[in-house]
Amino acid sequence: MSRHSAIDLRLSLRKRPAAARGARPARSLTIEVTDGIREAIIDGRFPLGEALSELKLAAAFKVSRTPVREALTALQAQGLIDIRPQSGSFVFMPSEEDVGELAEFRRVMEVTALRFCFARRREETLRQMRSTQDEMQRAQDADDRLGVARADTAFHQAIAENSANEYLVGAYRLISGRVAALRTHNLLATDKVRDHALTEHRALIAAFAKGDLERAEDVLAEHVLRMRIRYRPQRGL
Repeated sequence: MSRHSAIDLRLSLRKRPAAARGARPARSLTIEVTDGIREAIIDGRFPLGEALSELKLAAAFKVSRTPVREALTALQAQGLIDIRPQSGSFVFMPSEEDVGELAEFRRVMEVTALRFCFARRREETLRQMRSTQDEMQRAQDADDRLGVARADTAFHQAIAENSANEYLVGAYRLISGRVAALRTHNLLATDKVRDHALTEHRALIAAFAKGDLERAEDVLAEHVLRMRIRYRPQRGL
């Protein structure tokens, strides 16, 4: 883990109230560390493929190595951490084939969710898509690349959450961490990728607002599948 990453974690922990850093049950510690590492991966502070040191993470969170080890195991189950015997723990680094398969799964999940949104929560879905799109545009105008990625994640999360199908929502959450981390990886790369994402969102919103569900589904399917085209694994890790 880079020195920069460890410092980022320490700074984020200092912002919490002192009581939050006091005596806490082991389960609470594990959840806190899990959430902290997950957020760092999704935000790109821990890049894809980066080696994570249990010792440095424990120091950053001011905990023993036990909750760190439990957190890494939990994140492995979410597909965000690759634990290699005799080698250590690493942020996941998917192949282009892996990303292609994930994009195909996303297409099935999100297009289905959009159909349910249209039938069950059309106005609320439209409101949330417009709101997160506006946030994304403001972040782009301010050259806040991480803000763009976060708003993009919220845009797609709104589609999943408004499907009003708990099984679908649960299945989407299983991949949400990996998708968000890959989205950040892609969107931090170039202005062109972010501009294209904004344009595609606008087309989706326009079709959905007009009641053209077929067109909206086509736009969303193409948009999601572009994740595999935009992804370029970091070499040499």
